Amino acid sequence: MNNSLLAAAQVGDIDLLYKLIQMQPYVLEHTDFMPFVDTPLHVAAAAGHASFATEVMRLKPSFAWKLNQCGLSPMHLALQNKHHRMVCRFMEINKDLVRIKGREGLTPLHIAAQTGRTDLVAKFLSACPDSIEDVTVRSETTLHIAVKHNQFQVLEVLVGWLQRNCQRHAKNREKRVLNWQDEAGNTVLHLSVLKVLPQAVKLLIDSNIDINGKNFEESTALDIVEINQTEAHSAEIRDMLVRGGALRGFSVATTTLVEELRTKITFNERIAISVTRLRKRISNDTRNALLVVAILFATNTYEAVRSPPGGVYQGEGSAMNSKKISTSFKHSEYAATQEIGKVVMKMQIFNWFWSFNTFSCYLSILMICFLMPRGRISVFVTLPLSIFSGCYVFSMLVISPSFRLNTATVVLPCVFTLFYCWGSSIYFRLAKKLKMYAHKQKDTFKFVGGNRWL
Repeated sequence: MNNSLLAAAQVGDIDLLYKLIQMQPYVLEHTDFMPFVDTPLHVAAAAGHASFATEVMRLKPSFAWKLNQCGLSPMHLALQNKHHRMVCRFMEINKDLVRIKGREGLTPLHIAAQTGRTDLVAKFLSACPDSIEDVTVRSETTLHIAVKHNQFQVLEVLVGWLQRNCQRHAKNREKRVLNWQDEAGNTVLHLSVLKVLPQAVKLLIDSNIDINGKNFEESTALDIVEINQTEAHSAEIRDMLVRGGALRGFSVATTTLVEELRTKITFNERIAISVTRLRKRISNDTRNALLVVAILFATNTYEAVRSPPGGVYQGEGSAMNSKKISTSFKHSEYAATQEIGKVVMKMQIFNWFWSFNTFSCYLSILMICFLMPRGRISVFVTLPLSIFSGCYVFSMLVISPSFRLNTATVVLPCVFTLFYCWGSSIYFRLAKKLKMYAHKQKDTFKFVGGNRWL
């Protein structure tokens, strides 16, 4: 780097910077060509000249992503030299700088956790929530680093943020991060037991962590604490683990991916796979159109029960009076035996009406359940649909003149409900297996391309 440019960066002289640019318009470009170099932004960040650093970053945004010969970015240097206001300034300009990986894959969030800066950890997570998923070259998450350096308050902040996060797929992220394994296969719980940190163990047991997860030596957290019984707090940690439902490694049944794939596929799995493939073939536009059609079918079938063809017998008073009133209707051979509120149509015709309308209603409801996205959103839709189904049953019981049809009206939705629950349980079990397959492979492919997980 030009000596004059270096001097301007060391003192934070913006006027001198522009004088150099006037003399050599490509003075910053020459530095940008070098892959690993201390840019003026690195020098200013290390020295704490926030205004100069901001000006250089505005002129050459690429400098913020460059690493020097020590594998450090300007953000890392500002953190190392405790220029925290400058760190926040960098984050305000570009929040993605929180995820920049320096030497050994350490991000600014990792360094903040390592040094116990809970305020910076909270700010980084608020600005860039995805940074919680970044791992080092040792496959350590920020939680691993907090435990490794005995930063319990940082661990509290991280776990609390995971539990309170309401972003899309937040629950999956929480479970994935808490149960992430480092290069030795240890989760943050394993590491807390190895470091003999009772507070951390208690905090993690109360979270969404797999208390019986195994490392690459097939050891659970309980196995580790029993091996290290000489430690002062081992008995306390062991009691906490046992109360939380921890088991020894040999008691936790596990099936390898090879063993699972070699087993014969079951009938239930065939159904679930067929349904999953069918769902994936349906585009979003087609799904939306089918949902509209299914909702129209369900609405029309319910409306047909509320206003059946031919209507229902009208009148006031008791059932005995209604029978007397109904005798005046000579056009119906069943008029003398009908009550108020029952359908006027003949029984044979009503049987056909009941069959077509009821099957159409429940098939429409099943179609809606099938097309809805999986997850918690489906629960919020299934509950109103169940209430809607109950309203349909009640309305059909009111207008039906036959006890036999009344029984069928109650039994049929129960059959549909059992069928739906059976199909859903098979589907979710298969989805859980597929996630388990991906989890079993992560020891081979931890992450791909810098900041992305597989």
